[in-house]
Amino acid sequence: MAGTKVSTVVEAPAERVWELLRNFHDLGGWHPNLPASRLGNELTGNAIGAVRVFEFDGVVLHETLLAYDEETRSYTYGFPEGTFELYDYRATLRVTPVTALDASFVEWSATYEVESEHRKESTDRVHGVFTAGLAALRERFAR
Repeated sequence: MAGTKVSTVVEAPAERVWELLRNFHDLGGWHPNLPASRLGNELTGNAIGAVRVFEFDGVVLHETLLAYDEETRSYTYGFPEGTFELYDYRATLRVTPVTALDASFVEWSATYEVESEHRKESTDRVHGVFTAGLAALRERFAR
């Protein structure tokens, strides 16, 4: 099993950060390198099984919401087997309060299977998406 994890501290309360991140279908609304997504099925909002579809650089990516927890401010999603040479891909985006600082700890992690010849390229790709997104998030809420 391979994976990557990226985290940052955002200078805003967890409730404010989660308000921006909570909508599964709006990742492209705050991530600088992703376009707006469109609905991939009849499920809207944060319904388990909802699908968001991204189209960029000649790639069409379908991501399915697998878990959503308002209380822990997190959601988990996956995409079809073999996308970017990855299998059993599961990513989680989570926002946790840093109460002493009135800030947020934001973590984006993924686990997946990948053949050894694709491990570095695939892990670098996922890590790059997560890093760019969290950097933009940190900048957006900078005091």
